[in-house]
Amino acid sequence: MVRVLHVDGYGVRIGARKGNLLVRDEGGSRVVPLGDVDVVVVATSGVSISSSALRLMARYGVELVVLDSRGDPVGMYYLSYYTRTPFTRRAQYQSLLDGRGVSVACELARSKIYNQACHVREMSGLARSRRREYLGQLLQAVRELGSIEESYEAVEEARREIIAVEARAASTYWAAMAEHLPGDVGFRGGDRGSGDAFNSSLNYGYGILYSLAWRSLVLAGLDPYAGFLHVDRSGKPVLAFDYVEMFRVHVVDKPLASEFRRGYRPRVSGGRLEPADRRKIASLLVSALSRVVEGERLDAAVRRYALRLARSLRSGSPFRGFRGCKLELG
Repeated sequence: MVRVLHVDGYGVRIGARKGNLLVRDEGGSRVVPLGDVDVVVVATSGVSISSSALRLMARYGVELVVLDSRGDPVGMYYLSYYTRTPFTRRAQYQSLLDGRGVSVACELARSKIYNQACHVREMSGLARSRRREYLGQLLQAVRELGSIEESYEAVEEARREIIAVEARAASTYWAAMAEHLPGDVGFRGGDRGSGDAFNSSLNYGYGILYSLAWRSLVLAGLDPYAGFLHVDRSGKPVLAFDYVEMFRVHVVDKPLASEFRRGYRPRVSGGRLEPADRRKIASLLVSALSRVVEGERLDAAVRRYALRLARSLRSGSPFRGFRGCKLELG
């Protein structure tokens, strides 16, 4: 399991004491053994960390992730070396120029849409006929990606077609989500720039998931800045954006939708979640990552599929993405 230490609050200090982390705030201090932590997530400004703590974390292989107020990772601190990195990255770069890259891009999008269909099938807030309609549209999108994979030889040529299919599927999925959620939530569709409570919660959850995906990709020897599905952008870890597409539904969307249907309503001020709600959402994600889906814990799947992707690129074998249920594609 990925063990996350989530730190927020102005004036919090992280130091080192006798081989452990020492977290101090105005309420006192607590000792956190390094053996109990994989990732330290700093979620607000006003947190300080000593160089002794950073050295200790590096020695134990504990990563530090810094999030902005929306939950997006703006920096990571991790080990300076990993195994098999040169071989994996050479294969990754080469695959962007041949048919392997098209296959990977299609499979990442296919797995995302497949998992969206899994969620729609379980949405109790939808009438049966509407559920069947939405499900049919999503499964049609999955089939369309198979045709794209067979028609293109380079990622740059295929990307526009893949993104068009993905966008239509997203429109279907978020329309279903809007019907699934209670009316007072005020959700009108997935919109990263929206300040409504559900979109703000999704954004924050996705930011934490990005950081875990980033970590898994680096540990697998992959370059998080060289993507298949998203267009390369200077300074943006686009492979992490690609990779999380497979896990968004089961790690973030479903837990948050369930919580909102049970009456949870986070407070949003100026488009930002209140600190207590950030902690609440982080806790929901940690719980979701411990769930078993299709025989595997989600946190283990986030790590293992990065290794599987790296192995696929090195060997030239097909990559099959994470799918959180079994569906009949027809």
